[in-house]
Amino acid sequence: MPKQDPFELAEAIKKKSPSFEADGRRFYIVERDIQLEESELLSYAERLLAVEPPAPAEDNPYGLVAATIDGKPMRWKVGTVLRWSVDAKSFPKKPMVEQVAKLARAASGDWNAAATSAKLKISFAEAESGQSPVFRFQFENFSDPNLYAVAFFPNDPAFKRVVRVGPTMLKTGAQFDPVGVLRHELGHVLGFRHEHIRPEAPRHIESWVVGTIGAQVLTNYDPRSLMHYPMTPGYGTTDFRLTDRDKEGLAALYRMKASAVREFSP
Repeated sequence: MPKQDPFELAEAIKKKSPSFEADGRRFYIVERDIQLEESELLSYAERLLAVEPPAPAEDNPYGLVAATIDGKPMRWKVGTVLRWSVDAKSFPKKPMVEQVAKLARAASGDWNAAATSAKLKISFAEAESGQSPVFRFQFENFSDPNLYAVAFFPNDPAFKRVVRVGPTMLKTGAQFDPVGVLRHELGHVLGFRHEHIRPEAPRHIESWVVGTIGAQVLTNYDPRSLMHYPMTPGYGTTDFRLTDRDKEGLAALYRMKASAVREFSP
């Protein structure tokens, strides 16, 4: 069977992927919660066709799959406080603003608790008056009602440092726990890829490389990780809670020597 042309694949991805416009730029959502500009789609398609995931990892005490750049795991510079705010003007209804703020406080608080327990110097904090946030939560009326939220990685430029929240996530009785959804998205913000890109997952549905972002296995496969999408029974959860292995993975990434990672500053 002839190999698919990457230009054709990029065009197909462009046509089928939900998209939105922000700040005069068009973004396409791949893998359900990762945003790419049109100029990045060809690179994504080429790597999707060319890159094979690694063999299943041997047993390892740490958790999660780290996002990489230039072959090294990426993270924020140790000691960074990731201050966030809610873009109130972007929300169509005022009660939504406080709703998202409460969800963000709970989700970031869970990551902070894990970091504090492991004595790590990385944390989230709500920006106070006069403080500039590193990122913001912003409303996005996604065309696809199945989209809950999208996030970014540490290497993304300032204009991409937005966690975009869709209306489905804020509806009463949503399929997925909204605090859990934001816990998952903040996992990307910290530097983690999806757990279900692993070859051990029941359905390998995503690319090992997204644009210029690769992945590095830090653990044996964790089907209950909060970075794992719910698939079949026993794989992923609807509340996206931090597992012990997730917490160990956070410690593994943020304890690595600076020379072994790519660090980014706000």
